[in-house]
Amino acid sequence: MVFGVKILSLSYIYISIFIFLIGWVKPLISIPTTIVLLFFIIKYIRKEKTKIEDKNPIYIDIKILILIIFIVLLVGTVLGWTGIFKQSDDWAKHNAILSDLTKKDWPVYYINENEDSMLTYYLGQYIFPALIGKIFSSVIITQAINGIWAMLGIFIAILHILKITDSNTSKKQIITLLITLLFSTCIGLSQVLGKIFIADYNIQDKNWFMLNQKFLLQYSSNITLLRWVMPQVIIPWICMGLLYDDKYDLKNYILLFLPVVFYSTLPFISLAVILIILAIIKFIKEKNKLNVLKELFSLSNIFILLTLGTILILYFYGNVFLDKPDEIKLKIVNYGQDFLVYIFFILSFLPYTILLFKENRKNVLYWISTIFLVILPFFTMGLFNDLLMRVSIIPLFVYMILCIKTLYNNNVNKIIKAILIIFMIIGSYTSINEIFNSFAISKNSMNITLEHCANRDSTDVRNDIKYNYYSYDIKDNLFYKYVSRTKIAERE
Repeated sequence: MVFGVKILSLSYIYISIFIFLIGWVKPLISIPTTIVLLFFIIKYIRKEKTKIEDKNPIYIDIKILILIIFIVLLVGTVLGWTGIFKQSDDWAKHNAILSDLTKKDWPVYYINENEDSMLTYYLGQYIFPALIGKIFSSVIITQAINGIWAMLGIFIAILHILKITDSNTSKKQIITLLITLLFSTCIGLSQVLGKIFIADYNIQDKNWFMLNQKFLLQYSSNITLLRWVMPQVIIPWICMGLLYDDKYDLKNYILLFLPVVFYSTLPFISLAVILIILAIIKFIKEKNKLNVLKELFSLSNIFILLTLGTILILYFYGNVFLDKPDEIKLKIVNYGQDFLVYIFFILSFLPYTILLFKENRKNVLYWISTIFLVILPFFTMGLFNDLLMRVSIIPLFVYMILCIKTLYNNNVNKIIKAILIIFMIIGSYTSINEIFNSFAISKNSMNITLEHCANRDSTDVRNDIKYNYYSYDIKDNLFYKYVSRTKIAERE
């Protein structure tokens, strides 16, 4: 099972990378990069095929497999991925990107008065559906394929989760699937405490813990993530499944994990920290330091970083280092007299931290994830503090995996398991509420574009929209000048 899922995972991850190279990058650069990537992907697959590492394979009964597929299709449809059911507000952005990718030439440029720009965003999850829609000249097909493509990705992620949690019976597989969909921190507990102990505490949305808009704190439930920011979730989950298979495979780190940047930039921050710490641990533990360095500076890592890595750095550079308004810049949060807000917010996940401690006190992923979840509330970035909500995707994924493994561990005290189940049920309230919010038939427009927002002088467009999706001053942009497949002038 592991080998097949790895091939499926790599195919899913890299198909969008190859489409991007063909559509955005000039052939002189894209062709050698594609050859390099294919060479090391094939080499990796061949080596994995010779490994006998799956000594305890997970078998899924055909009835359970059909049930998993059905639930994935149902959830994806209800959450609005195909445009049939009501979509969250974020889907205005998703649909605009899908529409522009379908209707406009690649790379996507926007021309407004005194302002030329390029669509610069983590397009990984959008680009394959958009290609299919472009072939048929239909944004409706794009939206439908987008939903199906996302469902396939979630299915792959679930296969990884079943493996790494050792869900080796039909009962465990169903339980693991339900936990994956409903897992959340106990934000409801934090909200109750906030109402009791914090003056002027105000809940404007059941996903948030906030104090009168002064602090925007949210560790999103899995369903919230899937409903609002599905394009940022799927690949981080799949890559964490790959990481769990072999944490210390340093020589393939770049091959397996660099593409996350193109799909989900903020979760890549926590993933990169995990990879760096794992590499340091291996270097410290191994007696032969030279061998570790050889793995770390493998030909695969070097060549893929120099080719694909350079292209992605240049692509995102014009957006990441764009001078942005203070309200969306990275800032340190000073809680001051409102420190109780921070205390009660982290209480939403601390029950898990305590209950998981005994079995995971030597688990580096447990400690890295805990430190992230404790520290992240001291930083804010974005109009709605996207930094907190999205960098936490991977730490929360780790917590979910550890919770499942704890429930299946026969050595864990039954009382601990019972308490853990209670807190997981409390947490699931957020996910269930999100599902109920989706149960409405709604016609979602695909006749929208990001073009009119691509103007820094606009007074009727929010700053997070004006500055999150574009590279401006593109004639001075290195990607535009040296890498881009076509220039604006060539289309006029």
